[in-house]
Amino acid sequence: MLNDLKIKSLKPREELYRVADHSGLCIEIRPSGSKFWRFRYRFFTKAKMLTIGQYPEITLAYARLKTMEYREQLAKGVDPISHQKKERLEAIKANNGTFRLVANEFMNSRKTQQSKEWEQRRTSYFERDVYPLIGNKPIHEIDSIDIKNVLDSTMARIKKSGRGTGEVKGIFVRQIIGEVMEYSIITKRISIDPTYVLRGYIKQPEVTHARPLTDSEKRELMSKLNTYGGSTSTRNAIKVATYTWLRSIEIRRGKKEYINFEDRTWTIPAVSQADILAGKRNMKKNRMHVVPLSNQAIQIIKEQFALYPNSEYIFAGEDGEMMGKTTLNTALHNMKLEFTMHALRATASTIANENGFNKDWVEIQLAHVSDNKTRATYNHAQWLNDRKTMMQWWADHVDSWGFVS
Repeated sequence: MLNDLKIKSLKPREELYRVADHSGLCIEIRPSGSKFWRFRYRFFTKAKMLTIGQYPEITLAYARLKTMEYREQLAKGVDPISHQKKERLEAIKANNGTFRLVANEFMNSRKTQQSKEWEQRRTSYFERDVYPLIGNKPIHEIDSIDIKNVLDSTMARIKKSGRGTGEVKGIFVRQIIGEVMEYSIITKRISIDPTYVLRGYIKQPEVTHARPLTDSEKRELMSKLNTYGGSTSTRNAIKVATYTWLRSIEIRRGKKEYINFEDRTWTIPAVSQADILAGKRNMKKNRMHVVPLSNQAIQIIKEQFALYPNSEYIFAGEDGEMMGKTTLNTALHNMKLEFTMHALRATASTIANENGFNKDWVEIQLAHVSDNKTRATYNHAQWLNDRKTMMQWWADHVDSWGFVS
């Protein structure tokens, strides 16, 4: 057994060595001369070693006391190392917190300022890509390598799903981790944002412009939509997007109050600057936009009103709330269609121009108004009657692909 006199007499060697006390306790002498208390034990036949602390700061009496504590844990089937980690994690949670804890705190702090979609999108990526890797790690211990591993894992998941190469999703995940890190700096948990050095780690993919659908793709779209077994709201949203040339975001955020059945129009209002900052923009460019509705579009919209009488949204999700951001493109993917919703707009533009419709009518219908045009030029009612005629022609043309309204 050891005593203080014997411990002080232990000299360093070229390699570290240990001298036993009893009950698994030993002292480790390192080449530097430092001396550390170590507890050696077996847990389910596996040899393990736990560091108690440095001598003389940790006395012999205290080291023996901790040894007895660890042996009591072993008698109860508890691994001392795992127990120590658990206690340490709980202490961190009570002070700085884990990434998951801080992320939840950050999300709660922004709830009143942001849209439900903002919250749902971040929660989805945190749960799926971030928390499994760093959720339980103390916020101040997370470094750039940890975050790089999360980004690599996210991109690998997207590639495996066959829905792209993952760069866009990877960049978004870095951004939302960065939001939590910035919040941690503001709340004095950390002093440096470890996502900063990863800006530029993922290269933005080259933008590929949507192409018009081929004749066979038009027929395939109609055939698969007519027999689509998913949500009626999703199917109808894709059909109305085809009939109206609206973007996915405009379809998803479309509210019943925007529809005037008497005037046969869908009017998308501009929103306030506060709404834009909260992620509630209705249009890509924040202008009022009037969309003339064909007979076919009106019929489907009336069906949606009847399907979701208590929802403010025309094309509500199953819970009556706004349809999810990826719902429409996911539906196309699940139908094995090799194009996105934006291809519907490209198709409409191409065919309308090829059939001699006024280029300005087409551009206004697509809400493609260049910034150098004056507000007077972009009169929301401009050529409305002409566009009504064009959009009814278009709807009849779409039905010729095989659409069943």
